[in-house]
Amino acid sequence: MWPKTPPARRASDAAGRRRGFEGGRGKVEVRKDIADARDRRSSVFRPPPSAPRLFFYYWLPLIAYCALIVIQSHYPAPESIPRLPYFDKLLHAGGYGLLGLLFCRAYRSGWPGASIRSLARYAVLSTALFGLSDEIHQSFVVFRTADSWDVLADAIGGAIGVGFYFMLLSAAGLRPSTPKRIDKGRVFG
Repeated sequence: MWPKTPPARRASDAAGRRRGFEGGRGKVEVRKDIADARDRRSSVFRPPPSAPRLFFYYWLPLIAYCALIVIQSHYPAPESIPRLPYFDKLLHAGGYGLLGLLFCRAYRSGWPGASIRSLARYAVLSTALFGLSDEIHQSFVVFRTADSWDVLADAIGGAIGVGFYFMLLSAAGLRPSTPKRIDKGRVFG
């Protein structure tokens, strides 16, 4: 015959089962229905963004703007811009500043734990390479010319746009976190 358990132990076992413990000790079972309901009620809980949502919100504006630049550079140069010295370089810097901002925004969505320096480096590099490819494209278009100073203006504009993006993030308090580095048992952040 099995030994009888004392009444105090039976009460603790029953309380343990109500809380989700198996037998009041040992293996812990998490009740998914209670945890899910608690998470849904919480104002902090947000479902993770889906891939199409990330694409439409972060990457589609970048792709559309790149397509707009390529289409615009396929036509002859407009004759109605003011004839101020280096005004076309300011237009390049402004247009590619927005492109640098969009590149940085898209890269941040894909690499949320990346450092600020990495995001800035890749966004400026991508903007400069796109500017270079656009100037190569313009060299094959009738009535357009390629200019190496335009590539420089594109890269500088991209750097200004990335800097402006990080200024907006810091003003909103959403600065990307720098990944933590572990060095000899200590964590530096």
